[in-house]
Amino acid sequence: MSNDEIMERQIRAVTKMTMPELTEKFKELFGVPAPNTNGKYLRARLIYKLQEIYLGGISAEDLTRLEKLADRDPMSNLKRDLTRNLRNGAKLQRIWKGVMHEVSAVGDGTYEYDGAVYKSLSAVARLITGTRWNGKLFFGVK
Repeated sequence: MSNDEIMERQIRAVTKMTMPELTEKFKELFGVPAPNTNGKYLRARLIYKLQEIYLGGISAEDLTRLEKLADRDPMSNLKRDLTRNLRNGAKLQRIWKGVMHEVSAVGDGTYEYDGAVYKSLSAVARLITGTRWNGKLFFGVK
């Protein structure tokens, strides 16, 4: 069975799930409890997440394009560089392909991940994904 067939089968299953099943699946895929919301919203989030897992997330080029658009928007809160304000021990989390990854700010501009210290968030993001990423974008702090 191909990845596309597996993804389609899982999406069909999500469309038939009850609310308790949806909240359980949300916890499984996102690693956090489902928000208190309706089934239509949870189904949409779960289907998007399944597509992201099987087909890949947004490309680095598209993220760059979106960042440039946000830079021109005076209402955008993406302009803040939150990594400058991270204190020693601050935790950053990201779910990638259904797995929760956690990074701790060491305080001297380095980051600890999985017992090792890295000079940048980008180095950690590359280790996790196997491709080049802007680490601040990957962890949602830019």
